[in-house]
Amino acid sequence: MTTRTPLRWSLTRKLLLSTLLGAAAMGLSAKELSFWSMWNEPEPQAKALRSVMAAYTRAHPDVTFKVVWNGRQNQTKLRSALQAGAKVDFMDQDGDQLFGGLQAAGAGLEITQDMDPAFKDSLLPGALDIYARNGRVYSVPYVYNTVNFWYNRELMQKAGASVPKTWDELLGLCSAVQKVGKSALVIEGNVSDYNMLYFSHLLERIYGANSMVRLFEDKTGNGWTQPGVLQAVQMARALWDRGCIPKDARGFQYPAGQQTIALGDSMGALVGSWLPTELSESAGKDFPWGAFNFPAVKNGKGQQTDLQVALLSMMVLKTAPNPREAVDFIKFVVGEQAQKILVAEGQVGATRRAVAWPAALADAEKSAREATALSNFGGGLKMLYPDFTATVLAPEFNKMFLGEGTPQQLVNTLATKTREFWAGKK
Repeated sequence: MTTRTPLRWSLTRKLLLSTLLGAAAMGLSAKELSFWSMWNEPEPQAKALRSVMAAYTRAHPDVTFKVVWNGRQNQTKLRSALQAGAKVDFMDQDGDQLFGGLQAAGAGLEITQDMDPAFKDSLLPGALDIYARNGRVYSVPYVYNTVNFWYNRELMQKAGASVPKTWDELLGLCSAVQKVGKSALVIEGNVSDYNMLYFSHLLERIYGANSMVRLFEDKTGNGWTQPGVLQAVQMARALWDRGCIPKDARGFQYPAGQQTIALGDSMGALVGSWLPTELSESAGKDFPWGAFNFPAVKNGKGQQTDLQVALLSMMVLKTAPNPREAVDFIKFVVGEQAQKILVAEGQVGATRRAVAWPAALADAEKSAREATALSNFGGGLKMLYPDFTATVLAPEFNKMFLGEGTPQQLVNTLATKTREFWAGKK
């Protein structure tokens, strides 16, 4: 016997019609955001971003995501795709690479009007400004990487040493670690960007934050001939003479050098705060990570609390099919909920002021919060003048650092090549 009464059938039809109309309306307004990412899909940071996107979709059911996981060559691949007519809403990349790449090429959507004072204040000091151009904002940093000496706390304790505050104390630390049969520092012979960190930091401790750019922008080339530049190059080279870096490190090919930290043969390296994540499998979850800022130089203008950073940023493309939704999502990514997800699942530093970093990055978080000045990774020259950095500064410094040529020869080369660079711009 049927129980379908006319009244009940009428109500059922109304409910069904309402549901269908609602679904249709949602379908009409649905947006699929196209995101091209610098992460590889298996990486924890990619998994964290998937969690962030899922959280956003739960709050905004009409927005879903289509992601292309390109890895570190994301910007290069995206540039080609855009030239071929691809429609992409937003992307992420190292902030300095983005600044000197697609942002400089005019491919980014200006979002200054979306960044009110409250939003800016919710981020760590300087984070939103560092990749702005003439006060105009095109990208938003969502991962905060610091540059520090990353080291094994237990090995430092075994050597009876403490965190160095000055250059002389750093050299003393090297001697102490050598006495227990270990190397204080290690490098990757084939990673000039990492090795140049010694040069850029020494210049900044001698002349102040962002000094490398100021020296290069002296179009006569004479910026490099100032006494402090030769001093910085000599001090970097002296790390080998003092035994701070083992001689065989010249032949290390990435990641052979940093693996010696995980194995306990070296105490630490001057690198970004991504190192604990990169070494998580080989070093183990309980590895006693510590980090300290580059030490001060006697009579230098720079402070030990001045900090080099390598922030990762998101940018909405000027040709984005869904620009408003993409901007809203990027703001969500640096909100408290999303930043906590990135910290917990991606093990990265947060750009949001109110969110604590992973325990392994506690020293880096402290250096970020106490920073007296910010400059970009490697002193910022690569961000503003990538061609000169790639073709002159990086290879020439690395050759000198590894023992080919003298500090004075490097200074002469930089002065000559800088004059030639600016002469070619006339």
